Amino acid sequence: MRVLLIDDHSLVCAGIRNLILQVHKEAEILEAADAQQGLQIAIKERLDLIFLDLKLPQEVGSVSNGEVGLNLLKVLCDREESVPVIVMTGELLSKDGVEQILRAGAVSFIPKTSSLEVMLEAIFRAIGGGVWLPPDTPESHNVVQLSIDSLLNDPPRPITAADLGITEREFDVLRLAMQGNAPWKVAKILEINPTNTRRYLSKLYNQFGVIDLYGLQCHFAKTGQLLGIISSSSRARAERPAKTAS
Repeated sequence: MRVLLIDDHSLVCAGIRNLILQVHKEAEILEAADAQQGLQIAIKERLDLIFLDLKLPQEVGSVSNGEVGLNLLKVLCDREESVPVIVMTGELLSKDGVEQILRAGAVSFIPKTSSLEVMLEAIFRAIGGGVWLPPDTPESHNVVQLSIDSLLNDPPRPITAADLGITEREFDVLRLAMQGNAPWKVAKILEINPTNTRRYLSKLYNQFGVIDLYGLQCHFAKTGQLLGIISSSSRARAERPAKTAS
């Protein structure tokens, strides 16, 4: 797993790097200190996951700004060869704030001021293909918090299509959509008709009793279920089954 960490605070980077390596010991971590450098690395390198601080300077020497991080998030997620992005914040966001970054394409977010247990769980879920929501978000109520030992020593098995009662194709669409891919991008990665992609998504929304992708993210945040290790679009192409009529 190759991870890009975009954050302008060196001490924070060191701490997040250590936590990522605790959850995924084989991770190779690249770092960028501003939005410009982060985008350049994301374009140049093959990555599996990006951790993005929401408050960033545009370039070295400029002032850090939340708008810069949000704009970079949108650019990263709009790229044809996009990579799942996890947003980090210096504080807990409101429900509206969380919804804004998820709708912009983030797969999850991590509050950097939270306890070690909370940060580890957020990172663990994100790397495992799950979603973490803050405790003041209604959708996160009744979620069983995992202990550090359970996260590091005995991680739960990722769920399968059979576990969810859906087809393998529907699971492919779900997994890619949960990674922040727009429907047109899911269709391109799986080489299926965009109309069929929207049909699969509508069926998934009905299956889980939600109305959109944000609802799906809230559902999996509430259940804590993991969809498997996040992979980049390029890897998804390499792993996809032989093309069939869809």
